Amino acid sequence: MTLGGEGGAGPRAGQPAPRRAPAAPDPDAVRVRAAALADLDAVVGLRLALLREHDRNPVYRRLRPDAAARARPLFAAQIESRHETTFLAERGGEVVGILRCVEAQGSPLLFPPRYAYISSVYVVPAARRQGVLRALMGAATGWCEARGLAEIRLHNAPENPLSSAAWEALGFEVVEHLRFRRL
Repeated sequence: MTLGGEGGAGPRAGQPAPRRAPAAPDPDAVRVRAAALADLDAVVGLRLALLREHDRNPVYRRLRPDAAARARPLFAAQIESRHETTFLAERGGEVVGILRCVEAQGSPLLFPPRYAYISSVYVVPAARRQGVLRALMGAATGWCEARGLAEIRLHNAPENPLSSAAWEALGFEVVEHLRFRRL
């Protein structure tokens, strides 16, 4: 008697099942990794695209003409910092999203003493609503848990109701508002 059906197609009793070939990687799958200095051009490009997308926002619309040159040493230092990481999301070998995660110190009067602060989150328009933000947040959550951080905070610009809805879908709630006034 054989296992697995008629004609002896399955393994015999006591024999291991034949190994299946590993599935080919899905070219549309999102892969998230920590940025390295070699990714500096992509990091600068994505973070400036984020600022340009918010050109109606009174804070972010004041982008300096030399912003890219100013950004390079700042973002390089952030990539090399031990207290933060910048995640890049790739699909088909192309960078389609970014998220910066910083270990921040809390107020000495409040708990928790440390928390994670998320900033500079951007997904290229053609890759939105396809799980890129969720994949980036999964990587950030893992990074936070590995550091013993139990809380994540972020700010988001209010002029985009879709981004607010995305953050709510990921479990974030509004706890304060940033206000602005020119003097």
